[in-house]
Amino acid sequence: MEFPDAKTFFCPQNYQTTSSHYSFPSGFGVGDSHLVLSPKSVAYVENYFRPLIRKEVEAKINAHFNVSTDQSCSNSSTSREGVLGEDRAVVIVGGGRLRKENQQQLKLRFTNKVPSTIYTVNDVEAENGEELRVELFDVVNDRIIDVTHPLSSARIEVVVLDREFNDEEAITQSDFNRSVVPQRLGERPLLVGGHKRFRLENGVYSITDLSFTRNSSRCRTKKIRLGLRVINDSNNNNYPTIGHAVSNPFRVKDHRGQLNQKRHPPKGEDEVWRLEGIGRNGEYHKRLTSHGILYVDDFLKAYQKDSRSLRKWLGNRVSDKKWKSMVKHAHEYVPITNTIVPTFDPPTSFQISQHKHCCHKEKLQPQMATTIMLNIVQVHATNTF
Repeated sequence: MEFPDAKTFFCPQNYQTTSSHYSFPSGFGVGDSHLVLSPKSVAYVENYFRPLIRKEVEAKINAHFNVSTDQSCSNSSTSREGVLGEDRAVVIVGGGRLRKENQQQLKLRFTNKVPSTIYTVNDVEAENGEELRVELFDVVNDRIIDVTHPLSSARIEVVVLDREFNDEEAITQSDFNRSVVPQRLGERPLLVGGHKRFRLENGVYSITDLSFTRNSSRCRTKKIRLGLRVINDSNNNNYPTIGHAVSNPFRVKDHRGQLNQKRHPPKGEDEVWRLEGIGRNGEYHKRLTSHGILYVDDFLKAYQKDSRSLRKWLGNRVSDKKWKSMVKHAHEYVPITNTIVPTFDPPTSFQISQHKHCCHKEKLQPQMATTIMLNIVQVHATNTF
């Protein structure tokens, strides 16, 4: 049978002393002088109106906190905490009070980048060799959290993430948690060090004691990221949830390969195999050392003196691409030249008298005489230097 909607059901004039106004569904008991609802009827009414009331209440809450309808959580009726989205939440606390949480109000972040390649055992550093720094950022006020704020000393955990993210700003908390690399049974943790967990100091911290125990070759993309998340404790319950942080992707290699890595820029005293295209103890390395080319500086000097001979020493099989790679890498080295100011004694009286005698004998013009005198001084200075 057709059941009246909420507006019709709650309209007072519809409640008459007789049952002739409209038909009630079976199970309703209606007396001649008053309306009587059986327990079965009460349950029917509750089941009918519960979703309607919930929908209206959620709509009012969403409108109050500017939360879109598609963020509304469908399971709010089964929990005292109705989540209205991962970045916003309305929590029902004691006394029926409402508290709004906004994960984007406070957010962790790295202030510098991790190098594209790091090595096991070595401490994790930033690209420029500085300490890896993190901070708790107040997004609303566009600044680091105030030092007087209780969360400026929140406890933070560093985790390893194995996932590619298209937009780091749009990473949800569930995506973050699913990407955390778990510890394998019977193996050492992937990340070790005293700074796996730390407490912020005035909203910032410098990570200096953190290293990897194995490379990232097991990961799907061979690259991983570092993640930061807050360790929940009783001190955080009364404050907005802190958003996580995700570093740039990087690759972890075995530290034993660091011994054979190429350097950019190279140093003059680096062995010549440090140049691109020249393998340690390889054919090119042996050919160059047999001609006295032991270091990068030797390679560069030989190239500047006679590039054709240098290439010939490498053999006929060296390709143009590899040759250009060697030369380009070698030219990244900039020799440091010390600027030395030469010192010399001024011309003696004998030299001056000789100069005058020559000028008088040859009847030189004053300008030419001055030029000759300057040449004498220059030669003397060069010999002294």
